[in-house]
Amino acid sequence: MELLTLWNFVLRRWWLIAIPAAITLLWSLPAIPDAISPPETYGASIRFTAAAPPDETNAPENSTSGTYEDTAYVPWLASEYVVVNMPQWVTSSNFAREVSATLQSDYNLDISADDLRPAFAADSARSIFVVYFGWDDEAELEKIAAATISVLQTRNQQYFPQFAYAPAQIVPLDEIDVVRTVPPMTTRLNPFIRIVIGLAAGLGLAALAEYLDDSVREKADLEKIGLEVLGVIPRT
Repeated sequence: MELLTLWNFVLRRWWLIAIPAAITLLWSLPAIPDAISPPETYGASIRFTAAAPPDETNAPENSTSGTYEDTAYVPWLASEYVVVNMPQWVTSSNFAREVSATLQSDYNLDISADDLRPAFAADSARSIFVVYFGWDDEAELEKIAAATISVLQTRNQQYFPQFAYAPAQIVPLDEIDVVRTVPPMTTRLNPFIRIVIGLAAGLGLAALAEYLDDSVREKADLEKIGLEVLGVIPRT
């Protein structure tokens, strides 16, 4: 009997259940093919050390004090500040424009700066500068990574006034190693999760509408409130 009651409830309120589910389905539809069969994407990461321009007067052979602070601590501290600021440049539109120009001049590869900018991510955790790459073409990604190294090493003086007299020294710690990447499972499940949420929202709306509806449809509705049913007129 409970199943029959539930079925009748669904038949009465099906449109309330269907509307949110249909909206989320239409919203998620473009992402479903990629969720079922993700496109090929590639990634790479390169760690860098970044040093402030060397000061010959602080070299051990030229230092009058020869203290650790003068010969080691100050250069290391200055380099740490360089590392902290590099990610801000890498994720900027100017950096993407420089890489785009380098790809065009050195590799005859035409990729706009607007398309390149989302390909870069960077951080400076533990005073090591890391650049992360993501792209949909393996060969192009290798050239993008090589162009990035070139820009970092040769153009930093143009964007940091602190290096007016000598550019910062940027040294890659890793070779360019491009690997195929797979979108996270949560990303692939997102379209289906949205559809389920839409269906749940529809069921919630239908249940609320049913709760607020005081219409009498069956004799059981009258018997619940203590009224005696004398007779029932069939639909046909």
